[in-house]
Amino acid sequence: MFKQLAVAPFTLGAFALSQIVMPAHAAALMGFEDSAMLMTEIGRYNQEWMLNYSPALGHAIGVEQMRMSGKGEQATTISGINYTGLIKRWNLPSAQANVWFNGSVGDARGQYDGFAYTPSLQFDMESTRLYFLAKARMIRAPNMNYDTAAVQAGFSFYEAGFNQTQPWFVIEAKTMRNNDPGLQITPALRLINKHYFLEFGVTNPWQGEGFAPRLNAMFVF
Repeated sequence: MFKQLAVAPFTLGAFALSQIVMPAHAAALMGFEDSAMLMTEIGRYNQEWMLNYSPALGHAIGVEQMRMSGKGEQATTISGINYTGLIKRWNLPSAQANVWFNGSVGDARGQYDGFAYTPSLQFDMESTRLYFLAKARMIRAPNMNYDTAAVQAGFSFYEAGFNQTQPWFVIEAKTMRNNDPGLQITPALRLINKHYFLEFGVTNPWQGEGFAPRLNAMFVF
């Protein structure tokens, strides 16, 4: 059973991260207090999933696994323990902005082996119609550097009620060191509901046979 969310619009338009009026539909990295959240990204260039639990407002702990490969390399899989923390939140008259810390420590296996760590900082801002996100993430293991940086921007097609699904158009520009392609541009359609987040996109669609479908999903329960 899904638990009732507080009224408010995850950016990753309707995830309530706290008992406030404005939620974060498309960018949140955790659910509401005493909830669990499952997130996954499936694409040609990397795959990732994370499951966390939020014991208190602004904090979540869980497990994470990601798989990626550089130019001409075999894939490396990183498995670890993940922590997410809300550093700062601004409740604006008709929007909300947040700064998040997210990171994991664990073990890398594949092309690179050994202790791995993935700290990141994320800033996001969202109203009921507009969305912006900027994120920097270190992805390191012995002799491995897959550091990434990404920006996203988007808009909703129309405002929706708390119990309705809201469609958004989002475009992301992402770079990853030692990856091919180094620049990934992904336009996507995002559907946000108070209980889930689904995103369907295509990375570098102009590359013809080199284009890469991508799916992002999130569920709060």
